Amino acid sequence: MMNLYTEILHLLGFGLCHQMPERSFIYGGVQFPICARCTGIYVGIAATLLILFWLYRGAQRAGVPALPFFIGAAFATFAMGFDGFGSYLGFYETTNFVRVLTGIMFGSAMGVVIYSILVDSLAKDRSYERILDTPRSVMWWVASIPLGLIFIYAVCPLLGPLAAGVIGFMIVATFWLISLVIIGLIPRYQHSVERLRDTCMPLMWAFPIACAIILLCAFLQFWAMEVLL
Repeated sequence: MMNLYTEILHLLGFGLCHQMPERSFIYGGVQFPICARCTGIYVGIAATLLILFWLYRGAQRAGVPALPFFIGAAFATFAMGFDGFGSYLGFYETTNFVRVLTGIMFGSAMGVVIYSILVDSLAKDRSYERILDTPRSVMWWVASIPLGLIFIYAVCPLLGPLAAGVIGFMIVATFWLISLVIIGLIPRYQHSVERLRDTCMPLMWAFPIACAIILLCAFLQFWAMEVLL
């Protein structure tokens, strides 16, 4: 059973990440399906989405984020790019902590984009007020970074081998939400969500699309390895 568990997790991340053990978290003897930097990205997305859906629970917003978001997103993108390319090119040796930190920062920016597109495509009673337009909302957004670090370094060790499964679920959930945006382009489901139960049908159709994307990425990785090696 444990072998099946680890094989499924490996497949989930195979087409998305290099999965190098020395650059990945291992809790309870089970390696995460993706590396530290990618783990940070998915955790950052999850934390940000939870914060935004809670923050704007009264009226979901789909407006363009305010200026602080673009400044923060640009810094996060530069930080992750600098750390990634700098280490790969041998300019300096980075650590898993820096990898996961820059990953969470970048993921938190991606989370805002995914949230805005989701609300704009699916929500019936959406508002086009700006996202993160107050110091309070920006502080909540920035809070996704320490919350993500706490989850990875404090909660995951307590979960042991289940921690890798939680990260695997975050991978599937992220692609599920991205696929939900695709479903939202269909006239029948566009701007159709008024209550939580209204998401049942769109989510049902989005799930196989998400699985197909993940499997396609894995297939392309297999194909590339065959061609290059």
